[in-house]
Amino acid sequence: MQFLQLDLNTRYRIYAQTKKVLRKYQKGIISGKLTSNQFVENMLKDKSLVAILDNCGICVSDFRDSYKNYVETLIEIQNNSLSSHKNKYTGYYSDKAPCSSIFRLNEVLSSSGYILEIPTQYLTEWDIDCIVKYINTGIIDLGNEKIFNYVTKPI
Repeated sequence: MQFLQLDLNTRYRIYAQTKKVLRKYQKGIISGKLTSNQFVENMLKDKSLVAILDNCGICVSDFRDSYKNYVETLIEIQNNSLSSHKNKYTGYYSDKAPCSSIFRLNEVLSSSGYILEIPTQYLTEWDIDCIVKYINTGIIDLGNEKIFNYVTKPI
């Protein structure tokens, strides 16, 4: 089972659970004391993650390789973010969104009927690009699952 084949709600729930634990062991991952393989094996033994997979009817052994690739993607994003903050460099992933991007997002939101659930002051340019892509295509890239709860469509 590939991670991208899961529905967005399940992807978001797995993302939230993984990210919570990933932050906890951030120092070990950066130093190399905790490898992605060890992290994946520990996470796949976690009761809450196993419960999410069981609710979807996913076998843990079939999901292992896909989840490992996903965790490596999250670690790469996290390391890029940390290194840019460490070097006092702000970039695409961490810069506050410029007004032009916010206006573009508001136009897309109003034309599509979606509602933004987070104040725009907390969005980065990367977040806005991911939200616009999600609204236009219905696709969320790997590692960007956090935006799933940023926009909703009223009933």
